Amino acid sequence: MRIFLGILLIIVLGFTSCEGRISKTQALEKDIKEFQDSVSIQVDVYKPKNYLEREVDTTLSNGFRVKIKTYTDMDNNVLFTKIKDTINYQKYYRNFKFEILVEKSGKVIFKEQYDKQIINKLFRYDTVTKSNIEDYDFDKFGVLESINLVDNIPQPNIIEIDILYTIPETERVSLHKLFIDENGLYEFKRI
Repeated sequence: MRIFLGILLIIVLGFTSCEGRISKTQALEKDIKEFQDSVSIQVDVYKPKNYLEREVDTTLSNGFRVKIKTYTDMDNNVLFTKIKDTINYQKYYRNFKFEILVEKSGKVIFKEQYDKQIINKLFRYDTVTKSNIEDYDFDKFGVLESINLVDNIPQPNIIEIDILYTIPETERVSLHKLFIDENGLYEFKRI
């Protein structure tokens, strides 16, 4: 009878101790997951952080005077989100507007102002589909990286301006050249 009571006691203890408890490791993992789900920290980063304005005024040897003014569009930006640990990083890459003024012999022959919407139409970014992957998503994610006057042009009656758009955090770039002749006629070409 003692053996029977001993076995019965072991069985009762076995059943009462197995009530679906989890191990310490499992409990810790569960608590960490609950913490990550309940706590969300958001960090907003703006690039550039503040308003920037840059103006270049150049007189070339062929008689052209070129003014290029670039400034931050504080109302238009591209958002990239990345979640690391419990922190939600939101990077806002601000777009830029730019103005180009070209004079020849003291007379204004070209004066235009550009923003993201105008560039999307001029470079046909807004009509690109996934089949043409080269410029896909530049209408939404493309940001002006640089605009430069080319000063070593082989043709004396034409000026050349490089306009470079990139998609931040990627290797994707789109380079266009703006050619302006002495009569103010212009043409954009993709390089």
